Amino acid sequence: MLLEVNDLVKHFPPPGRDRRVQAVNGVSFAVSAGQTFGLVGESGCGKSTLARLIVRLYRETAGTVFFEGLNITALRRRSLKDFRRQAQMVFQDPYASLNPRMTVRSTLLDPLRVYRVGTARQQEGRVEELLGLVGLDRRYAARYPHEFSGGQRQRIAIARALALSPRLIVLDEPVSALDVSVQAQILNLLAELQQKFGLTYLFISHDLSVVEYMCDHIGVMYLGCIVEKGEREDIFQRCRHPYTRALLSAVPAPGGAAGEQIILGGDPPSPADPPAGCHFSPRCPQAAEICRREKPPLRDLSPTHAAACHFL
Repeated sequence: MLLEVNDLVKHFPPPGRDRRVQAVNGVSFAVSAGQTFGLVGESGCGKSTLARLIVRLYRETAGTVFFEGLNITALRRRSLKDFRRQAQMVFQDPYASLNPRMTVRSTLLDPLRVYRVGTARQQEGRVEELLGLVGLDRRYAARYPHEFSGGQRQRIAIARALALSPRLIVLDEPVSALDVSVQAQILNLLAELQQKFGLTYLFISHDLSVVEYMCDHIGVMYLGCIVEKGEREDIFQRCRHPYTRALLSAVPAPGGAAGEQIILGGDPPSPADPPAGCHFSPRCPQAAEICRREKPPLRDLSPTHAAACHFL
């Protein structure tokens, strides 16, 4: 496995309050080299926090993350810098993640200079190569982020992530801020780059149709926990958790065909005050007393499929 996440936990102590925000609670999964693992769930379920934990933008409260067998949660200074050369991140809002005072050329040269990759001439050549890889003209190197469309800015962010030839790229809602037609272009670009360079993706999204197109394996998150995970077919054709079923029922069907829609009552509980037992029980249409009393473990349903529900 290229990436292994074991019982990862992240709690934030909010100022002026006694209760800690339990953003991520005991998440575990693994991603093979060259594969795409998708994380889906409602806003606030902990997907983006988990992404930042994996690339060490946040420090974990507990748990471990292994990259090619190396425990990255124990890395310090130089070793951590070496790891970050292998793991890069693309954020949701490309305008916010690009420095407005830096040209495209400076943005792409920056990681090459920090890691002292090649000579100055080779670095300039690499900038042109990166622009070509993401479908942008080399003349754009002298422009600033505000001179581009949203889709073009995201291409620049992808080029920056590719600059050091990483093995893992974490994509945090990379197309949610883009128009639908532009989304398709960026998704196709990501698929082409993965095939060309053998990249491994951790793909985070709330759009299940995008996840179905991009991902080989999928984890469904709810209130900081993975409640179901499996291969694409396991999730989209054989899902077992009631939360996964509710998410899938909300996906528009091709041609306007309407299926049975599951309407969940209420809002997700606060991560600062999660319910006892199964976190989904206050909204679950089939919850029983045991659900409110005991948290269900993630049970294996097949070698590739697991879910956390008392009624499996």
